[in-house]
Amino acid sequence: MLKRKVDYLDAIAPNPRKRPELRLANDNDAPVHSAAQGLQHEIARVFAQENTWSVRRTVAIGVVFHLGVFCALGLAASGAIGHFAR
Repeated sequence: MLKRKVDYLDAIAPNPRKRPELRLANDNDAPVHSAAQGLQHEIARVFAQENTWSVRRTVAIGVVFHLGVFCALGLAASGAIGHFAR
């Protein structure tokens, strides 16, 4: 007897495509390399080639960026932006 909704649909119109079989990865399988990962590796390679770029500079830029975001959020929350727009 057909118990699941899928069983009824398969009895009415069977799926012409065979479902892929799931299996565990082994040593012969290659890792998936997407376009986004390729772009990320290229950007990392370009930044690594620059001698003037440092971790200290990255942290400083991050701190300045976050301070700007938090200040903007603080102004918006206090209603100061509406006051200055008049």
